[in-house]
Formats: sequence, structure tokens, C-alpha cells
Amino acid sequence: MRKFLAKHAAATTGTLSCFDRLLFKGRLPLGYPHAMEVFLTLRGVLFKDLKAFVLKQADRLKAHAQAMAEGAGRPYEYFESPVRKDQRARATAARDGITEGLVCVFATIEPCRSFRLAYGHGRPTIRPAWRKCLFLYFYFLDREFGVCHVRVQTWFPFTMQVYVNGHEWLARPMDQRGLRYRRLENAFLWLEDPGRVQRLADRFATLDWRAVLDRFARRVNPLLRDELKGYRYY
Repeated sequence: MRKFLAKHAAATTGTLSCFDRLLFKGRLPLGYPHAMEVFLTLRGVLFKDLKAFVLKQADRLKAHAQAMAEGAGRPYEYFESPVRKDQRARATAARDGITEGLVCVFATIEPCRSFRLAYGHGRPTIRPAWRKCLFLYFYFLDREFGVCHVRVQTWFPFTMQVYVNGHEWLARPMDQRGLRYRRLENAFLWLEDPGRVQRLADRFATLDWRAVLDRFARRVNPLLRDELKGYRYY
């Protein structure tokens, strides 16, 4: 970077160091067999009923996603083959003039790490297993983060992924303060006041990320209100 800046010093008006695309992986403390066995025992679920219990909770997540989309008047789409979900969500937001809130919900079958029932001597036990299940993608145009999405696995242990874009976030406080800039797709080409923008960008790392990510998790996983009450993603 130093060599690049030295070479192009005459054409450079400033520099900016900031976060770009970020993926947060959210996990519940249920990701290993013993934790799952304790969870089932405390809730009075027999191990032999594991599959029925898992499918019931998966249906709840799917129904919640469909109801959330319907309530917001937004599309819920299931894809049998790969699509560029991010591009499709952005095109949907532009087409429908969405400026804030839920843009759409996408659903697709993907590999996941879950559990299986193992039989042997004594009672059945829970074992880890690779499966395929429904994954839900919630796309939002968030007031603070711009275009972002949450991906949640509908089978235990409900692994979650939250995507945010640091450039999308930074553009918002610049707009609020009337700071001009030129942007091409996800790149800033010119900044009116690089020093001031850098001070804004430095705030990104100090956001209350636990509260931010908890807010997204509770929007997409209704089980946190009852079946998983007392559990938090980490």
C-alpha cells in the first residue's frame, strides 16, 4: 500500500481504512451431542422422538419466515438450484422501491451439521451428522447497516450467519452529515473530507455488536422466545 501511495501521490487526495464485507457466525451452545442430550432431557423429549421434534421446530422457523414476509408484503421464494441471492435481493429492493425493512426471504436446501440417533447397547444416544435441510435467507434494508442478510439453519443447532457491509454502514453517517463522496458499487472513489470520514469509520469496530447481532437473531428465530428461552447465540 505504501508503494502504491508513493507512486500515485500526485493523484491521491486521501486514504481510508475501514471494514468491508463481514460475516458473523452465530452458534447456540447446542452444537455437540451431550449438550443436545441434556436439552432434550430437560424438555422431556425422548431420544427416539428426535426426528419428529427436529422437524416440528424446523416447520416453525419456516412458518415464521413465511408469516414475516407476508406481514411485510414481501416475497418468499424457494430455490431448487443456486442463484445469486444478493443480486436478486438488491434488484427486488430497487424494483419495489424499498428504502427500509424486510426486502425478501429466500429458502433453499443446503448441507448442514446436525444430529442423528445412534442405537447400541443400552438406550439410544445422540451423534453428530451431516444432513441436508432448509436454510432461510432474510434480506433487510436496515436503517443502520443498509443491505444486509441473516442466514439461519432450520434444523438443530440452528447455526446462523449475519452479513453486514462496512461500506454500506459508513455511507449512512456521511449522508446524514452532508459529506459528499463518489462511490462505484462497493468502492469509494473520492471523499470530500477523508480525515473526518476516517474518524467516522473508526466507530464501526466499537459498535455494540452483541446487541446488534442479538437483534437480528431474535427477528428470524422465534424459538428464542419459548423453546430456546434462556439461550443466546455467541
